Amino acid sequence: MADETISARNAHELQEVERSRESAARLLDSLAQKLKAERAVRSAATGVRRAAQYVQEHGVKDVATGIDRVVRQRPAAAIAVAIVAGFLFGRSLRSR
Repeated sequence: MADETISARNAHELQEVERSRESAARLLDSLAQKLKAERAVRSAATGVRRAAQYVQEHGVKDVATGIDRVVRQRPAAAIAVAIVAGFLFGRSLRSR
């Protein structure tokens, strides 16, 4: 009888430990996603900052030539940027 009580208590404790482990795994996964998002935002901000500096330091012809070069080197990325820019531009017009 005493062995059954100890066994039941151990099984209950094991279930609690398992739930805690699953909860910890979810929290760690959530933290990893947030850190990844923060890194992506910092990376995007750095890219925008570099682009702003480039535009400030170069003339219109140099900027156009640079854009042409980037589009030729990475057409898929250029299309993605154009889609996002168009979406944001459309949203800004709609909100007015």
